[in-house]
Amino acid sequence: MADTKTRLESVVTLVQVISVVAGVVISVLSFNSTRQKEAEARIVEATKPLYELRRAIYIETVKTAAIIANPDDRTPREVARAKRRFRELYVAELSMVEAPGVEQKMVAFAQQVDPSLVQLTPAQSAALNLSHALRDSYISLPSGR
Repeated sequence: MADTKTRLESVVTLVQVISVVAGVVISVLSFNSTRQKEAEARIVEATKPLYELRRAIYIETVKTAAIIANPDDRTPREVARAKRRFRELYVAELSMVEAPGVEQKMVAFAQQVDPSLVQLTPAQSAALNLSHALRDSYISLPSGR
């Protein structure tokens, strides 16, 4: 009987130890999962201003491209202003936030509507290079996407 009681106590003790270990493992996994979700939320929050800026510049770019693509509906002054703004966006603001696919489509659009838009002065090329360097610095940040 004492042998059975000792064996039963051993089984109960083993079950208790296993329960404690399982509880600790589940707690650690839950803690790590929560930390990962919080880190992802911080990354999303940190990149939000960049995505909002990108969206605003994309909207302005589309509006500017629409004026250039539909010159018959505009005065020559409006079209000239839109082309000037298009080039400004191309060499500076847009180039800082655009994805590579957008960059290619900007060049293709410019070549289609007015090839002179992609002929840049040395200063414009320098501004474009600076803008790309700034974009690349965002991408290289740990929270950048």
